[in-house]
Amino acid sequence: MTYYNRRLFLQASAAGFLGATGALAGLGRRQAFAATTGGYKAMVGLFLKGGADMFDAVLPTDKPSHDALTGLRPGIVNGHGDGSRSREALLPLSPSGPARFSGRTFGLTPELAPLKSMFDAGEAALVGAVGPLLAPTSRTGMERGTDALPQRLFSHNDQQSTWMAMGIEGVSRGWGGAFMDEMIRHGGVGNPDFSLITAGSGDIFLAAERALQFKAPSDPSGLGIDLSAKPYLTSGAHGRVAREKMDAFLADAVQGSDNLFARDVIAGQSRGIRNMRDYREAFGSSGGVATQFPDTRIGRQLKAVANAINLRGTIGNSRQLFYADTGGFDTHNNQAASMAGLLGDVAQALAAFRDALVAMGVWNDVTVFTMSDFGRTLTDNGDGTDHGWGSHQFVLGGAVQGGRFYGDLPELDPDSERFTKSRARLIPSVSVDQYAATLGGWFGLDSSEIARVLPNLTRFDTPDLGFMSGASA
Repeated sequence: MTYYNRRLFLQASAAGFLGATGALAGLGRRQAFAATTGGYKAMVGLFLKGGADMFDAVLPTDKPSHDALTGLRPGIVNGHGDGSRSREALLPLSPSGPARFSGRTFGLTPELAPLKSMFDAGEAALVGAVGPLLAPTSRTGMERGTDALPQRLFSHNDQQSTWMAMGIEGVSRGWGGAFMDEMIRHGGVGNPDFSLITAGSGDIFLAAERALQFKAPSDPSGLGIDLSAKPYLTSGAHGRVAREKMDAFLADAVQGSDNLFARDVIAGQSRGIRNMRDYREAFGSSGGVATQFPDTRIGRQLKAVANAINLRGTIGNSRQLFYADTGGFDTHNNQAASMAGLLGDVAQALAAFRDALVAMGVWNDVTVFTMSDFGRTLTDNGDGTDHGWGSHQFVLGGAVQGGRFYGDLPELDPDSERFTKSRARLIPSVSVDQYAATLGGWFGLDSSEIARVLPNLTRFDTPDLGFMSGASA
């Protein structure tokens, strides 16, 4: 279900002329951030839709913990017929920093080998036990009813919205879009039309007040539905005159209608035509990235993001926010058979994306971070897992303080304070607000700007989790 309001209507209309054809549906210390917009920086939000089970991606490698996990979810750990969840098959992680976890050790599943390589190179970090919170929350506080909880936990639509926009379905602005609003407010964006770019769905994450998200295809040269471009209006002088008349007609139509939504649609389509024309011309000059990407949904999207970043000089923005998404993670059943492929597609696409950005020389200027509806239950249901709450997330990029764990990876004891009494759902110890604030500080926002976007942040002691280098102090 998509909650549709006027802003989201405009987002869909102006994202490009494709919007009219349905191709666009509907990115422990206290630190004071200071605003800065120097150099180029981009963030890429990657949403794993359905609720990704990170207990089936990051597993314990010490025998007591692995035995405990196997006992809690035998249908998952033992269900992988290739033995990829055995201790011997896991790819060990050796995090730097102070010793933690009382001798417990962790590894990634084999299909996440590209992320293991980035982690070892200091280009990837794992942030544990992240999820929506209004304030620090405990099992005891939940049972006593003294801890305020986010609304509609365990609901796909509402928790996707809460992750992306800090509120259940029906809110009008995502925190990615709100970050860009703040950048535009203090002059950090030269071209708002290309500051918020989705390569996937037109979700709430990039919805903003001051800019509309643009839909970037993986191959702009193959687009056909653009009445501003040949062959529809031909080339040469006659085509130029026809295009000018088309633009004039659309501009006049905006002023000629008394219907608010009609004017919005016409204005959005006119802007979309212009933006797609400009993007097509810029892409034609660059030819796109040479790196080969997997021909998967997420591979094509990250290729589109890489192509857009490759045009950063032409577009002229010092800050950009991107969004991509992939689904299939609602693994109530058949999880052992499906999870490896899902994670492998993500890992291979991210590896290609890294290679493309390294070739461009901007890997240090771009940060990728994962999001998902929620984690999964610690206990299995025989053939899969059910809706959970907190989960682990990956942050990737040359500016990441990588090779480390942040947040927490709790002991796998469903009777402990770390899990709910019902179904052993992980209670987050890191809020989405803290996760977002750490990214926002690196992006160049100051403390007051971050506070406007993330009003619950003041309830937590550590607004900066420390996983980004070069954040403004």
